[in-house]
Amino acid sequence: MRLSVVIPSRNAGETLAAALEGLAIQDVPVSTFEVIVVDRSSDDSVERLGRVDTRFPLRIIRQVGRGRGAALNEGVTRAGGDVLLFMDADVIPRPGLLEAHLRHYEPGRSLRAVQGRTVADPATLITPFMRTENMLPDLTRRRRDDMAPFHVLGRNFSVSRAGFDAVGGFDEAFSNYGWEDIEFAVRFHKARGRIMYEPEALAVHRHPITVEAASARQRENGRGAVYFWRKHGRPLALGFQLEVHPVLLPLKWLVYRTGPATWILEAIRPWAERRNLLLVLNECYHHMTWRGFYQGVFEAFREPPPHVTRRFQEGG
Repeated sequence: MRLSVVIPSRNAGETLAAALEGLAIQDVPVSTFEVIVVDRSSDDSVERLGRVDTRFPLRIIRQVGRGRGAALNEGVTRAGGDVLLFMDADVIPRPGLLEAHLRHYEPGRSLRAVQGRTVADPATLITPFMRTENMLPDLTRRRRDDMAPFHVLGRNFSVSRAGFDAVGGFDEAFSNYGWEDIEFAVRFHKARGRIMYEPEALAVHRHPITVEAASARQRENGRGAVYFWRKHGRPLALGFQLEVHPVLLPLKWLVYRTGPATWILEAIRPWAERRNLLLVLNECYHHMTWRGFYQGVFEAFREPPPHVTRRFQEGG
């Protein structure tokens, strides 16, 4: 069994080096896997890798002007493995991660995928926003042997090459933040693929972020959610799950796109930050990020639907 690890990277030099170091200490022979980094950086990320003793086969592909979905697909075209593992450049694998993924890929299980577990690096919980983001334990219930596609996170996710090919790869129209992994999983599930949840495939997520950056990212997420819903035929249930169905939007506009709630929470925020009132700040930050999400949603609805290629219209 040969495994290909595909890592899209954009200006993530320090964490990418740490990710490769984590792969170098896995408990599977280095001859059984390869790593492909698809670099979209404008910094010296690749140059920093010269200091990393990888020992495993490593290829770096340069890609400019295209999004994450395109980077993932490009990595797969260069991969030689029967199993494809997708990791983010800011995710540091713990020992045993590769073996935990591979144990699920026995002969005859062609439509198989595995979701690993990722936890926040405690060293990144240095701001009130990061602490509120990780204030409560993850209580999401995930079925171990048939996980729901909406629980997929592409930063520690593997799939058989046969399964990847069966659904046509990632939709490259998701060019910004969000949804390309979940939308892939939805199509994979429709094709009768099974997604396993494997908590022993553990990685550490090293990505501190500000609330302003998170809000900007959520704006992209909102635009992507509208595309997702339109692409799959605008079904009622999916529209409610993505929280973009038109019946919801008048209320969302009132809460997130008009002034009063925002003015009040923005006035409270500095006071709560000085006192480190995390429960209050959680409400302030929650509103700010969802405000960004609905900014993207309403922008997307004001624009004509983008073209969806036939490759992805029917799920592969």
